[in-house]
Amino acid sequence: MQITVGVAGDDRSGAEVASLKRALLSDPDLRSVEVTEVAAAGESGAMSTLTDGLLLAFGAGGVGATVVQAVCTWLAGRRPGVRLRVTRGDRTVEIDVTRARNHDEVLALYRQLDSQPESPARPSAEPTGTGADE
Repeated sequence: MQITVGVAGDDRSGAEVASLKRALLSDPDLRSVEVTEVAAAGESGAMSTLTDGLLLAFGAGGVGATVVQAVCTWLAGRRPGVRLRVTRGDRTVEIDVTRARNHDEVLALYRQLDSQPESPARPSAEPTGTGADE
C-alpha cells in the first residue's frame, strides 16, 4: 500500500517535509514503512502550491492506521497554516493543524482513506426475479 503525504501552506514546506520524515523514521511502530521524499508539481487554482511531500510504502496489516495517527500527531504540533494533503489511490484528504488535534477528525481521515469504493458488480450478485425490487 502507498500513501503520499504532501505539505502545503507556506514557503517552508521543504523544512516541514524533512521534519515529518524524521518523525516517521523515529517511530518504532513504523519500522516497516519505507519513506521517500517526492516533489509534486503545483496545482493551478489551488490556494497554495503543494511543493514537497513523502511517499510512504508499507504492506497490509494495520500499519495504515498507525501511519495516519503518526502524521496527524506530527501535524498537531505545527503552527497554523501548515496543511497536509494525504492521498491513497484515488482518494485525497486535506487536513490542517486544527483538524489534526481532534481525535474524531483523525479517525474520520483514516476511514476516508481506508474505505473501499463500491463495486459496480455488487448489485448484480444479488438474486433477481424475486419481485421485491421490481
